[in-house]
Amino acid sequence: MIGPGAGTRTGGVVRERARADHQVSPEVALANVAEPVTLPISAEEVRIIASRGYPLWETVEVMQLRNRRITLAYGDLSVRLAALLARGGRQQANWCTFSTWSSRTIGGWIEHHPEPDPQDDPAWMPGFVAALRRHALRWAMQRENGATYRALAAGNRFVFLEIGTAFGRFLDAFEGTGGEVPGEEAWAAYWASMETELAEQGRLDPSWLLTETPPPDELQLGLRQYYEALLTDDARERAERILAGNLLIGAYEQRRVDGYVAASLALFSDDAMRRLVCRRFDRAWNWRRWPSWVYARLLSPHMALELPDERLVLGRPLPPPAGGPLFPEDLRSVTTPLVQALLTRYDLSEGSEDGRRVRNWASYDDRMNYIANLFRSRQQHEPLFAKPFPPDVEAKLLAGELAPGPTTAVRPVTAG
Repeated sequence: MIGPGAGTRTGGVVRERARADHQVSPEVALANVAEPVTLPISAEEVRIIASRGYPLWETVEVMQLRNRRITLAYGDLSVRLAALLARGGRQQANWCTFSTWSSRTIGGWIEHHPEPDPQDDPAWMPGFVAALRRHALRWAMQRENGATYRALAAGNRFVFLEIGTAFGRFLDAFEGTGGEVPGEEAWAAYWASMETELAEQGRLDPSWLLTETPPPDELQLGLRQYYEALLTDDARERAERILAGNLLIGAYEQRRVDGYVAASLALFSDDAMRRLVCRRFDRAWNWRRWPSWVYARLLSPHMALELPDERLVLGRPLPPPAGGPLFPEDLRSVTTPLVQALLTRYDLSEGSEDGRRVRNWASYDDRMNYIANLFRSRQQHEPLFAKPFPPDVEAKLLAGELAPGPTTAVRPVTAG
């Protein structure tokens, strides 16, 4: 992996010998992501944390600091939104809750010398085969100047700016209502502000590595479900509204990150990263896509998501949360037509245990199938509301200091 002072390739994006005219000193680069923020995180502070810079040229330390601050911000937005939507009842995990742990897991990749964990070797695998497997995973993480984690870091950054701002504005609009049910005019004002925000974000410069913009309808409808959850006194309906919001925003996010995921899992990463930089989103199959599809299929079973109390290997069937059934009682049988339609669209497992696992993370449908089951099964899982960092690390990150990250071994990770 890359260390301070390295750069990118002119033929693609990663050059072993840095071009001095493209470099920014580490001190200046860190200053771009180190402006102090305070809790609670506001929509304006989301912009500050997203910061300036170009992830394909940045040092590992710069990306580490930004990623950990994004993770911290997601955790704050998650807890506050859960408290707002609970209205004195049971807290439900929202999209920011899951993104906290996805972002924290992505941070495990952004290291100078990441190493696959030997404990992940299948028990049946002979020692020499397991060693070859770890060597292959190490190569996948380190090749092309860390192209995989750089694509994920770029995607995590822009998704945070876009959707994190939406949640920051949502909380700014509705968190201070003092228990009163907000009127329709409050929603209209909120979404009008978001339309302006989305239009401005669509004009960001190329350093943001923007991917193809999904239609905003799913984002609007998803946020609207959270608003509807504020309006109901029925606990079951509230749970279903929140699940609908989670699924709709998850679907929007996965369309947004499709280009980042494709670049991170491409066999020909040099070409894939150049296409990402140049915003080429042609979906036509060519000879290079077939090997990349096979490569992604081989790598996907080894990907994992680190949650506070469990590690989910995506290639294995999604297990029930510890101490409970797969789905909570008020989400076991859904009655809201919208939720029924969303589960029909995205949950492709058809109730099969084997169907609740990932076969190819490069496939949008495969990702959404796993995400739909994950969101539904963990929506009322209390450990997800744990803080992603201890208090001393949190204080340093808020101040803009690069504090230590996760101590767990690096493993392949989901995007967004």
